[in-house]
Amino acid sequence: MRDLLGWNLPLGRWFGIHVRVHVFFVLLVVVALSMSVDKDPQKQLLVDVGITLAILFVSVLAHEVGHCFAARQMDGRVDQIVLWPLGGLAPINLSHQPQEEMVTAAAGPLVNMSIAAVAIIPLLFLHQDMRAVLNPLRSPPPPVDGVTWVYCLQLVVWVNWLLTLVNVFLPANPLDGGRVLRSLIWQKKGYRTAVTVVAMVAKFTALAICVAAWALIYPRYPEAALPMTLLGILIYFSAKQDSERLHDRETDEGLLGYDFSQGYTSLEKNFDAIPRRSPGLMRQWLDNRREARRLRQKEIEEQDDQRMDEVLARLHEVGRDALSDEDRALLDRVSARYRNRQQG
Repeated sequence: MRDLLGWNLPLGRWFGIHVRVHVFFVLLVVVALSMSVDKDPQKQLLVDVGITLAILFVSVLAHEVGHCFAARQMDGRVDQIVLWPLGGLAPINLSHQPQEEMVTAAAGPLVNMSIAAVAIIPLLFLHQDMRAVLNPLRSPPPPVDGVTWVYCLQLVVWVNWLLTLVNVFLPANPLDGGRVLRSLIWQKKGYRTAVTVVAMVAKFTALAICVAAWALIYPRYPEAALPMTLLGILIYFSAKQDSERLHDRETDEGLLGYDFSQGYTSLEKNFDAIPRRSPGLMRQWLDNRREARRLRQKEIEEQDDQRMDEVLARLHEVGRDALSDEDRALLDRVSARYRNRQQG
């Protein structure tokens, strides 16, 4: 289980990107079709399952296209797409910035949410019962009179809603929720802490999924227990693999003398001569936001420095206890800023 990414089958090169399907997706197709044949000799269930799997494949592909589009807008590079039942597994090459990783990770679920929202509109106009459609543990009941376009729309909503929920609310790699959580911690505590914390959270999440699958889900939705267990196993080994990669990176840092704590940015000076294409609109927007925050912070600090002279004068005259709460807060804030600069 050391290299989960290597278990894939090539589907060719699409628009300059190598597209591959993970073996888990192939196993899902084989198991689902085999079970449908055993349960329904009339082959109607086989047709329903086949349609669901086709919708799942297209939805997962759309999910990954969302990631690729966001990455390219921020001057990232996409070498390959590895499709598995809940999204993609292949990493996207960005400039190792937490905000860019967060935006790229969120783009996939946003695509699925948009597809579900568009497909649900005609169903609402037709006054369809949406309880089964929006239940991620149970697929919509098959139509009595054969496959209809309404049933296909229900499947589109159910599949994309399921992909959205799983990727947003499970804080574990390789799901997008884990990448978003990692980028949030990364901004505050650094990359190493972010990877360590997310890997630990992912292992607990994997254990909770396996326990819930058989203790809570199996009695009511027995068909969902096995896929949830497999998901928990994949999440656990993916978290274990992230921890091993972090250890290997730190080992390389010690051996080679480079600082990889912020990624491989310490090597960028050796590649300045390589031409780079102009940044995309999303990358420009993020850069502009960072610059605006920097200028705003600089303006606040200048205002604090100007007021600091007045506060220091009153401090010498009347003492700290006689200062107002606002003046004491300013004094503590500026002192902390200077201490941080000296430590940095």
